[in-house]
Amino acid sequence: MKKTLFSYFLSKQNAIFIFCFFILVPKNKADDLKIDFDENCKNAYNKIIALELKNAATFIALEKTEHPNNLATAYLEYASDFMLFFVEEKNVDFKLLDKQFETRLKQIEKVNDNSPYKKYLLAQMNLEMCIANGKMGNYFTAFFEVRRANNLLKENQKKFPSFIPNKKGLGLIHCLIGTIPDNYKWGANLFGFEGNLEQGMNELWEVKNATDKTDFYCKAEINFIYVYGLLYMQNDKKNSWLIAKKLWDENPENKLYCFLAANVAQNTAKNEEAISILNQQPKDEAHLNFDYLNYMMGLAMLRKLDPSATTYFLKFLKANDRRNFVKDGYQKLAWSYLLNNDLTNYTIALQCCKTIGNTVVDADKQALREVNNNEQPVLLLLKARLLCDGGYYKEAIDLLAGHKMDEFKNKKDQVEFVYRVGRIYHDWGFNEKAIPYYFTAIEYGKDLPQHFACNAALNMGLIYEQKGDKPNAEKYFKMCIASKNTDFKQGLEQKAKTGLERLKKMK
Repeated sequence: MKKTLFSYFLSKQNAIFIFCFFILVPKNKADDLKIDFDENCKNAYNKIIALELKNAATFIALEKTEHPNNLATAYLEYASDFMLFFVEEKNVDFKLLDKQFETRLKQIEKVNDNSPYKKYLLAQMNLEMCIANGKMGNYFTAFFEVRRANNLLKENQKKFPSFIPNKKGLGLIHCLIGTIPDNYKWGANLFGFEGNLEQGMNELWEVKNATDKTDFYCKAEINFIYVYGLLYMQNDKKNSWLIAKKLWDENPENKLYCFLAANVAQNTAKNEEAISILNQQPKDEAHLNFDYLNYMMGLAMLRKLDPSATTYFLKFLKANDRRNFVKDGYQKLAWSYLLNNDLTNYTIALQCCKTIGNTVVDADKQALREVNNNEQPVLLLLKARLLCDGGYYKEAIDLLAGHKMDEFKNKKDQVEFVYRVGRIYHDWGFNEKAIPYYFTAIEYGKDLPQHFACNAALNMGLIYEQKGDKPNAEKYFKMCIASKNTDFKQGLEQKAKTGLERLKKMK
């Protein structure tokens, strides 16, 4: 009688073979898979953070060969793709990141639930994808990604309460929740978000303090987030600069730290320090070509009224398939031409601002608004603005000395003049001198679409907060938030909201 196929597989010799195949041959079960940031993975991560993506790929490939069951490599490959998009902001890089996102999530989901890294990395990937979608203007998708990250981290914190890295993502989310305007908080609560600025910063400090004493793989990322929290959430310019500068001094090969230190320097009116840092950036082929650093150098030169600013903006704009700061870059290029009295190229740059780039970030929206007004900036006010932003306060105030509000023809320029004087005195540390100018800017500019009144209110809040005058600080922060249809509204409102959060701790 002929053997059936079934009886053949059940024959003694084949049964033994099949037994050996399924029992003795290794399989990728959840118990076999792991997430381990060993030496190869730490090296890969450090190269990613330093923007040496090719070198990172070498370590990832080595780890895959030596430990094929270590799915930390799936996250590292994702992190490398994310960093490429974060730096270059190209549509093609986002498509690659988005295409691989679900695949790499599914790889990590195979790991046993007993690993504290599993949900932590899933949350990390969702947070990073949230940032990427935010840069693309995909806010609806970004919201659901941060919601998934929040839920994953809360679950992981409950199961692994001693796993400190959980608080990195939670701290960031809690800081952001703390800055949501009150009229939107019901929505945040409805979707399970909770937390405040103080809680978030305390969590970030706890993670930073813990990882500074250990060899945890993402120490650099935690430092990066903490510095931004200090600067943008707590308005702590002194400590954000001290930490950023120290990180750069200790890691001169890390191009991301170069960006961080230069960015903090430019946001704390340390223009000469920013120029020095940018001049020392790594320029070898191992590092990504971070075109945005050319924008930053152009801005630094523009703020000291240096004609070489034009060269750097042109280098930046050559990579015109970027998502953000393109319109702003063309506007700044136009300003540099205007300072050089090159009106032909000034007009060409303004036209490019109108037709090239996107309007996702506030800087691009502001640039397009100003250009569409078809008003050439008053050169005196433009120079004062740039010098003030660079920290050249004496030169700025000397430029405006002897001029009066009523000598300017239109209301916008009149308000900008008093706002600019107030801003120079404030940033210079002469707060009492700044107050009457800010007050005038608020009174005369509250119905204008420009940001002068809104920003003056924010800065009045900061001055009164520093003085310990809680009622007046609260009054002006709320005035800033209540401003309608002004330039930079989103960013200014967030700063005012974080100010109100800080006031809650004031006695």
